[in-house]
Amino acid sequence: MKRIVVLALVAALFAPGIRAMELPKAPAGFAWQEIPEVKAAFLKPDGWFFKRESDKGTLAYFITKEDLSKTDGFDTGLTVNVFRLKQDSAVDRGKAMIDQMASKHKVKSWSRSFGPFQEFGCEMKDTDASGTIMMHSLTIANPKTNTLYLFIFESPIDGWDAAWKLGKPIMDSLAIDDDF
Repeated sequence: MKRIVVLALVAALFAPGIRAMELPKAPAGFAWQEIPEVKAAFLKPDGWFFKRESDKGTLAYFITKEDLSKTDGFDTGLTVNVFRLKQDSAVDRGKAMIDQMASKHKVKSWSRSFGPFQEFGCEMKDTDASGTIMMHSLTIANPKTNTLYLFIFESPIDGWDAAWKLGKPIMDSLAIDDDF
């Protein structure tokens, strides 16, 4: 049996088969976007878009308000990077990534453990030539498999409150198989 952890729900669900995850019913206005290659699923708001990329061993997934097949970037959405580490500790690298973000942007960070996972997070503002964005960032490390997940939900600051109404359920309901 495969053990699936829906992080914010802090519930272990068991999938009888190798191919499909047994997921709770998605909240109204969302559907589960399953990603079988990393044995995970994330909430995708109705009308939003999904894209997958791979570069130098890093898998990247995007759930965005904007259609990335028609544009080079997005304003509002979730980026997920998955790293299968061979040498570094997933826990140490995840903590270091969040610590670096938090120190650069002078924000508070947090951490927690659940099941085999260790989570580190922070929420911050970042300003560049294009404007100011809010970002809610998490790293989730699986020391059992030495896999590191980086989740960043972002939106321009002027639309953050509306965007976070969709972002919070996404970030609170990350489904990850502890065997990957």
